[in-house]
Amino acid sequence: MKPPIWRRLLVRSDATFWELHIAIQDSFGWEDYHLHQFFVGSAWDRNAIHISIPNPEDDWGEGEEALDEEKTRLEEFMSPSQPKLSYVYDFGDNWEHKIVLEKVLPLNSKEVYPQVIAGKRACPWEDSGGTWGYQDKIEILKDKKHEDHQSLMDWVGVSDISELDLESFDYENVVFRDPATELQRLKKAMGV
Repeated sequence: MKPPIWRRLLVRSDATFWELHIAIQDSFGWEDYHLHQFFVGSAWDRNAIHISIPNPEDDWGEGEEALDEEKTRLEEFMSPSQPKLSYVYDFGDNWEHKIVLEKVLPLNSKEVYPQVIAGKRACPWEDSGGTWGYQDKIEILKDKKHEDHQSLMDWVGVSDISELDLESFDYENVVFRDPATELQRLKKAMGV
């Protein structure tokens, strides 16, 4: 996205990738409705290590099986010498995130993790069609003469575009869900 939409998180190095996934979802305000995957390297590189929740219907195909994100810890694949990962959420919309380790800080036992300490711009709506779909929807919302204007206003839940603040993000309003509860919900939905 230009300008970028981003979040700066503090997470424990011994957190699992599942815990990071929930922290990302919560920091962006998404509801975890879609599949996701982490990649050590570039997203969609079949040679990259990929980390996800095991899915009996996984059709990744070639290469190695995905590592189980419920059991795989960040410290296994992120370090100052390996500071970048990719995260893709919603394979239809293809929200690709670049995860960059900026700094390793000492653990503060008095703090609760994860935390959002900074960010810019409001998050795109769930199911908004990826980068291009989201930008198209904003243009339609601005154009009262567009044939899809009213239906999109109804979908977003506003009566006028002035009700939308597409730029603001207040990290102090982020509420983190319990990753264990969310994992139980997901497993129940998958029938596992």
